[in-house]
Amino acid sequence: MESLPRLDFFELHDLDGTPPVLRTLHTESILTIYRLTDAAREYSRPLALALRSGADHRIVDLCSGSGGPLPLIQRRLHASGVHTWVTLTDLVPNVPAFERVAASNRRRLDSCCSVDHVSSSVDATDCRLEGTRTIYGAFHHFPPALATRMLQNAVDTRQPIVVVDTKRSWLYVLVFPFFLTLAVLLAAPFQRNPLPRYLLRLALTYVVPVLPFMMFFDSLVSFLRMYGRAELRRMVDGLRDTATFTWTIGVEPGFTGAQYLIGIPRR
Repeated sequence: MESLPRLDFFELHDLDGTPPVLRTLHTESILTIYRLTDAAREYSRPLALALRSGADHRIVDLCSGSGGPLPLIQRRLHASGVHTWVTLTDLVPNVPAFERVAASNRRRLDSCCSVDHVSSSVDATDCRLEGTRTIYGAFHHFPPALATRMLQNAVDTRQPIVVVDTKRSWLYVLVFPFFLTLAVLLAAPFQRNPLPRYLLRLALTYVVPVLPFMMFFDSLVSFLRMYGRAELRRMVDGLRDTATFTWTIGVEPGFTGAQYLIGIPRR
């Protein structure tokens, strides 16, 4: 699959014309799927590896959507004795969602860990916050020029970076869109939302199936947009001062097919 050209196409929830409430319902569905699949089990390993390699335990999560998997990852790391301080950010921050996941983690974790957020827009390609940058499940949204700028920004500011996405393979292209769409159909009644948004979710799932279609279309395109390991290596090799970082590219075995790129500044 990686020998084929990467497809650079649009996803529906990225379009400027997509209503914000629909984008929120979609990213909340993604968060629910993270919980259902226990993605944090595999997604936590690259971050744990980066922390063992000297990355800052202050985490700046880029493109956090409706909270993303990082708060779930923080809980798993905490259970293994690894303590982190997480800041959620996004170009269009969903502040109410950030506040909900922060409150949930406060109830579950002690004072050695925390989740906060930046209420203003944070551009992942021009970030000035200090800490280990993480981007989970969103790197493929960036075309090569912008993806390279994100990595270059980490190098220029000498901040560690951990990128985790799904590997590009026929299995995920041909099977996972159906699985994720089924998850949206089954999970909708159990998602916690304020009543008006809960009713809207049910209507857009079962009456006019906008959300299932959106999940199927976007997940299909997502798996075709994923960067392969060779593409990540070429991207890293083309960075200015790339030798000042130690780069690690790999795939975690397991259901999610978590592929990672870790960059740690050399001392």
